[in-house]
Amino acid sequence: MLEIDHIVLHADSAKDLKSFKAKLDEAGIPFEPTWGKKAKGFQISNIWFGKQYLEVVNITEAENLWQPKWAKRHSVGERGAYCIFFKLTTPISVLNQTLQNSGIIVTQPERTEFKWFAGLLTKKLPWQFCLTSKIPGTNIEVGFIEYDDGAEQKFAPYMVPNSTDIGLTGLTKPTVYSNEPNEARHWLEKLQAIIGCTVNLSIEERINQVALQLIVTTSNEYNFSGVELSDVSLNPAGN
Repeated sequence: MLEIDHIVLHADSAKDLKSFKAKLDEAGIPFEPTWGKKAKGFQISNIWFGKQYLEVVNITEAENLWQPKWAKRHSVGERGAYCIFFKLTTPISVLNQTLQNSGIIVTQPERTEFKWFAGLLTKKLPWQFCLTSKIPGTNIEVGFIEYDDGAEQKFAPYMVPNSTDIGLTGLTKPTVYSNEPNEARHWLEKLQAIIGCTVNLSIEERINQVALQLIVTTSNEYNFSGVELSDVSLNPAGN
């Protein structure tokens, strides 16, 4: 079964980030919105749960070096959950070709890179990813990510601040809420049949502002009651 790697979440503004931090502080979840990657026109800050995370994106300028596809979506007013990434256990090139051969819309594998020093320098990060189209009835894409050997261990010291410090250890059981649930379920079933592997993802009908629900796993008796960030709901097990 393919498990969550991370969620891409677009904030509306720096004010939105302050609101996120206030909610997370109240829930006891560590978050430092000023930390993380910065490049022309955008900033990324992560909310860590073990090795899984919410990648919070703040677009600061209309002209930016963020992913062009997502920057365009942001420019027309889309906010909230953009993509749910699943970690691959097989080569991304093989999966990508399988999807393309079966008629699933998917981007070519690419390596995350950032430019700085007036665009003269480029840093390439040790993973590749590809993206499907949006799940029917939603604004959420499915992404697949393959890490280079040893990359996760190398980056472990940078997975901070981390909610494992308070006993929140990971994210699981994602549920995407769709305005077209039957079509979305059919799409997911087709995807799983093509790749020959179950994806840890459920589809339900959307009835309110929540587009994505995640269950937060715990290692102790920490009393986590849940928190909502934009259209993403983080809930304790049992909810």
